[in-house]
Amino acid sequence: MNKLFRNIINASLAVSFFIPLTGCLEEAFPEDDSASKEQLEGADKKGLFSAIPAYMLTCSDDNYCDVGFPGFGIWRDTMTPDLPVKSTTYDYFTDYATLSYIGDWSIQTMFWRRYYYMIQKTSTVLSVSDRNPDGEDAYYVGNALGFRAWAYMDLGRLYEFRPTGVPELDEIAESRGLYGLTVPIVTENTTDAESRRLVRVPFYELNRFIMNDLNEAERCLENHRTAPSKDQMGLGVIYGLKARMWLELGSRFDRHAEDLQQQLSYENDPEAEKYDKLAIANAADCYRNAAEYARKAYSMGYSPLTRSQWYDPVNGFNTPNNSWMWCTIISSDNKLATTYVWQSFVSFMSPEATYGVSSLDFGSYHMIDARLFSGIDACDWRRDTWIDPDEAGSLSAYDSKYSKTTSYPYNTWKKFEAYAGFKFHPAGGDGSTSTNGNAVSIPFMRVEEMYLIEAEAVARTQGAAAGKALLENFMNSYRTDGTYSFASTQLDDVIDEIFKQKRIEFWGEGVVAWDFRRLEKAVIKGYPGTNHPETFRYNSYEGYVAPWTNIYIPDRVQNLNSNIKLNPDPSGCLPLWKE
Repeated sequence: MNKLFRNIINASLAVSFFIPLTGCLEEAFPEDDSASKEQLEGADKKGLFSAIPAYMLTCSDDNYCDVGFPGFGIWRDTMTPDLPVKSTTYDYFTDYATLSYIGDWSIQTMFWRRYYYMIQKTSTVLSVSDRNPDGEDAYYVGNALGFRAWAYMDLGRLYEFRPTGVPELDEIAESRGLYGLTVPIVTENTTDAESRRLVRVPFYELNRFIMNDLNEAERCLENHRTAPSKDQMGLGVIYGLKARMWLELGSRFDRHAEDLQQQLSYENDPEAEKYDKLAIANAADCYRNAAEYARKAYSMGYSPLTRSQWYDPVNGFNTPNNSWMWCTIISSDNKLATTYVWQSFVSFMSPEATYGVSSLDFGSYHMIDARLFSGIDACDWRRDTWIDPDEAGSLSAYDSKYSKTTSYPYNTWKKFEAYAGFKFHPAGGDGSTSTNGNAVSIPFMRVEEMYLIEAEAVARTQGAAAGKALLENFMNSYRTDGTYSFASTQLDDVIDEIFKQKRIEFWGEGVVAWDFRRLEKAVIKGYPGTNHPETFRYNSYEGYVAPWTNIYIPDRVQNLNSNIKLNPDPSGCLPLWKE
């Protein structure tokens, strides 16, 4: 067996051992010697690499909610207050909203195995590639490292147990020694035997590992500033991932000085010599790096969506454009378009898809949180994305505003209730034919996020007034009629305002769940005037993470490796809010 084949098989075995209940997940290469040896010996690196972005759309019939990684974004938004649903009858994303079945169940297994299978795809590419940043494999290596860094960023934020304010959960975490632990690190060099002894590494090691991958990816993509397709990563996306990562670290070290000290102590640890140093002294250094990389990212030729692009009922939020830095692309021959009808991103998120569960016939369309909507400035044109409760059913409002945001005629639109969202549209505006309408692209990173990262990072390092000025400039340049202003110059108020604008901007895109955790913001769904279904009205505690955002690791993982410590099951951990 030659070295190339052995490296691929070792990487596959190590990751596969760590993935429970693989079920229907498809593998690009079988692990049988006789079936794959010749193929692997002459491996086409382009083909191996193409399996990485393609895997973002891997799905199965096992779970009705399963539409690949785009569905994970919907799951994350349901963990926040921002995505209430009108009717729960055909809503397949209720688990985290109702605190039910969020322990050792199929959804949690799907999260775990998909990320680690993604890591397996990247390991396969890395195991056969020349890591020279000036070599012919640099583009493939840079992408593999970028996707792997992104996967571990998500895994760390999903599975590290952070304090919840719920005594029974926090006490279990303390007794099990969970605080500070993230996830096991599996690479192209991990053997099958090693994988059986892996542990959840501390946050300070995962931080170094992720940043090391991003640094190498940056070097590899220096001559590949843009990708040939936006489902791949050019240099700008690596800048964006670095901006996200540095903001994450700044927030953590700002709020938790003991974590900063642990990170700094690890800088000169002999066991960490394989990773680049973070080269920071405090949280402010992290924020400055976040601002720097956000600026680098938005200077790569991207530009925010215009009003007409945002509203466009034919191409709006379904087609790559100048704002999108990274996305996934569902081609017309992809299973998610050809085979599935109501099991699709469009079905779940676009009320204009008459075949979907968000249509009037099924009634499970998504809305914006009532309190969040009330905070949208009157001068902000994004406000018309959702139906104003004072204008629901109004013909004059439809003619003057909402007709621009939907392909529905008035007699259909008027049947939707207040707060219904018309942000996402079927491909080509075709809401009647699933094989056409489901073939959409879905953003994973837009340039607008970089402007808001910069504003927050600058506010924290150069003063609230400086951050406020950046926010006002963004809003008046790209999102309002030019009359937006924010009165307060207190740092906490400015940060809260930036956070609010992020929630409005990225509604339905799966972005702000990370901000709720990062900023330790309460998730409030129960309050007077709430538009959340009665069974969704759970409120978490300010200054803690929402307990359901500490994702449960499947029991099967511990059965395979007794070194893995499991998070406590957060199911039913809080009482429902009652009026």
